[in-house]
Amino acid sequence: MNLTELGAALGPFFDVAGSPSHNQLRAAFTRHGLSHLDPAPEGRTQNGTHLGKMKRIRHVFASPAAHTMTAGLPLARELVALCRAHGGFNPNSESYAGSGRVTQLAQAFAPLGFTLDPDGSVRQTVIDNLSGTELTAELRSYVNRINHNPGDAPLQVGTGKELDEATARHILTELRGDYSVSQNFPMTLAAAFDAVDLAIPTVTLSDFDQDPHRAVHQCLFLLSTAVNRLRNDAGTGHGRPGQPRKTTALTPAEARLVARATALVAGALLDKLDGD
Repeated sequence: MNLTELGAALGPFFDVAGSPSHNQLRAAFTRHGLSHLDPAPEGRTQNGTHLGKMKRIRHVFASPAAHTMTAGLPLARELVALCRAHGGFNPNSESYAGSGRVTQLAQAFAPLGFTLDPDGSVRQTVIDNLSGTELTAELRSYVNRINHNPGDAPLQVGTGKELDEATARHILTELRGDYSVSQNFPMTLAAAFDAVDLAIPTVTLSDFDQDPHRAVHQCLFLLSTAVNRLRNDAGTGHGRPGQPRKTTALTPAEARLVARATALVAGALLDKLDGD
């Protein structure tokens, strides 16, 4: 999770008259365990040079140490609350940051799964209230969060729906107009696979180990061997030269899928090696 954009959008809120003070900013950094990243705790650097609040914020959020759901994001929400208390989101206040800055900050929160209202309220985006291209973009943001930082990313979205289930239902709504609420997840997923012309296996979960942990391992093995077979024939930039002999050339989307699948299996093996 990269919060550099979020810090860049937050900074200007502290560059207007009446915004939270240097001391309030220092206290917020300390509460969230990020004071060691602050280049000017009292508004001045170690050599005595003045440094504005905006630059302090941007410096902290540019650090990878702040790019977590447990430190950087809670800090950002507290800073928004401070700005809100000082009138930063109130058009009638002398400390109002301006609609442009509010819009920019809302755009920075969106890929992180949060909605910033015009009055400064921050809440998790509820996908149940989204549809069409907005829902597509929100689901993709969840996928990106998982790819970038799987340890921090949530797998559940909306009201009790797993990411894959929410995506499958969205696919069916977009391509077939609706989905059956009475179908279980495997049936919904199969329908979504069919809708986008992805192949559905002939085996079922009953063919795998009854222990769901081991069943996942078996599926990972099959995924890895299938990807290896595809790479050997079609290549992905480092595979067989020339045209594929048994299949068609990889599309850009398939190449990304192969790369992600390879990383998934390799990561699982390394996690086991490290004892995680």
